[in-house]
Amino acid sequence: MSEYLDLNIKALPASELIRILESGNPKLDQYLCDQVYASSSREYLSRQRARLAETVKFHLRRVGDKPTWLLRVPGRLNAFLEYLDMCAGDHMSTTIDGDIPAALSPREDDIISAANINPLFPPEDISIGAEFERFTAEPLEKHSPGMEDTWDNRTKILPYFGRRKGNWLNYVLSPYLRTMWAQPGEPLRGGDISFGTATLPFRAGVSSSSAIVVLSFLALSICNRRRMAQLTLTDACKLLGEAEWYVGTHGGANDQTTILCNRPNSVLYNRHSREQLESTPLPFLNGVHVVLANSLWEVNKSLNGNQSFNMRKGWMEIGDEVLRLIIAAVTEAIAAGKASGSGWVSSVLKEKLGFDFVPELPLLEDNPELWEKIKANYRKFGSLEESILGIPGKAVNELIMTLPVKVTVDDAARLLGKERDIIEKLYTRPRRVIGGYHIRTTARFFHRENIIGRNLERIFLEAEERVTSGEISVDSQEYDAYRRQVGGMIDHLQHTLCFDFRVSNSQLDRLLSIARRGPGYLGGKLTGAGKGGCVSILVREAESETMCRYLDREYYGKPANFEEYRQILEDSLRYFHDDDFERSSAEERLRNLEKALQSIEDQRRVVTFSRGASILDLQKADNISLPQL
Repeated sequence: MSEYLDLNIKALPASELIRILESGNPKLDQYLCDQVYASSSREYLSRQRARLAETVKFHLRRVGDKPTWLLRVPGRLNAFLEYLDMCAGDHMSTTIDGDIPAALSPREDDIISAANINPLFPPEDISIGAEFERFTAEPLEKHSPGMEDTWDNRTKILPYFGRRKGNWLNYVLSPYLRTMWAQPGEPLRGGDISFGTATLPFRAGVSSSSAIVVLSFLALSICNRRRMAQLTLTDACKLLGEAEWYVGTHGGANDQTTILCNRPNSVLYNRHSREQLESTPLPFLNGVHVVLANSLWEVNKSLNGNQSFNMRKGWMEIGDEVLRLIIAAVTEAIAAGKASGSGWVSSVLKEKLGFDFVPELPLLEDNPELWEKIKANYRKFGSLEESILGIPGKAVNELIMTLPVKVTVDDAARLLGKERDIIEKLYTRPRRVIGGYHIRTTARFFHRENIIGRNLERIFLEAEERVTSGEISVDSQEYDAYRRQVGGMIDHLQHTLCFDFRVSNSQLDRLLSIARRGPGYLGGKLTGAGKGGCVSILVREAESETMCRYLDREYYGKPANFEEYRQILEDSLRYFHDDDFERSSAEERLRNLEKALQSIEDQRRVVTFSRGASILDLQKADNISLPQL
């Protein structure tokens, strides 16, 4: 993926953008349908034009009739896989029609002047240079003696340093600071950015935070185009994944990659297992809709949701480190001629690493050459798949069984040769009830995900090829079997998300349990980091709207479904002081819950797979000659 970001779209005066959006030109609707939203509904497109025009009018009132770019960035939908990008596995996701629009005008100074039409997000003027100086000048040594001062470590130890926790503009600032970290001597130009009304739900598992990061990156690139023009999309995706670490959440780059690069009506298979990221657009199945349903249990990653998220990244990273130690110990034993006798692998791991128990491993003990393939092909925890490692699937299962079920902080310190407090800082301190890093179930989760990903890719391509060739029709029983297979895989993935990786919660489980009994249900899972937010439900197309009405009645329409969440928030109000951010967050989430229950139809909908991040070329849309809708 060596393409470059297209920054050649011309700015127009804000008044001209408004004129085009309000013109009612059917050519514009065709452009928005084909190039952006993947929906031909006149009513829907009319609402989008009005919302985009509102965004530009807001900008016009703020900064005047300046040359302006109109941007929109969609949410990401993990309807298929989760988390694999964080451990160099192959991830699959798409973008939805819900998005965040913004109008942008460049500035001559280094100020980001950001305002949001939503009063929940207060405006702020930020000096890029001043914030970079504040973030980097604080000695890391003072907080973690002996730790190397890298972007990774500094954002783990001192995320958002000098700025208020939970501030939405931390996401806006993040790509600017990551860019300056790479080239600290070169100042960046800022811009006036006006955020319009979002149709993307926040704190709902559809990556609204990453959408803001990508949108901010577009603004950065437009205002500093000479500096950013040579950045490939691969490099941009890597930068964006690392940029978001600034807010304290250490994820991978899949969300940003999908949001930046996806095409309309496509599912993007991002192969993070390759040395260079490769992205393959895949066709989705005909006759299947995705219903996105908000559980209404909000997860604020910038507040405390990042604890759960980063802790699981710790499971991945500790697991990766331990597996490398296992591979090294076993291959050294093979080279020394010690690969013989029953239980020789167990003996090696007990002697070298202090492991008390390793089960029988018939394939890996009888075939030492498999270890050489593992050593040659293993990159990270996401490599746990037979086509990547080049070994049979049963051997992959045996490799996973060499891992301890759980590694305590003290175990990790001994194995990795690091101080206990450094382990807790680098890999996130485990909560007492968890008691350590659950590396074997994490490995099993990624292995199962990889298998599902390969099968989904095969089904999507095979179904499309057979329909295109005329072998089957989309109305045939053979094609419907593909729908049922995909639905079953998604249900299986939810099971492993729940029991192997432990990122579901009672609210998500309740919503999915209700959905499974609904009309047209094929499969469903949580989407995003989990512990709240949305679920994606695969439904037969003819019954997707019926499923929405069913959820209105059986989930949103029953107050008892939300008693647990409401009680947790009310307990926070009693526990925290008035000036605690946790208290204000609980108050806000309670208000959001009550507001959401008054607008049920906004909490679930059938989504289309939109284009990824866009700099809208309205001048082109205004002039193109296309047939009317």
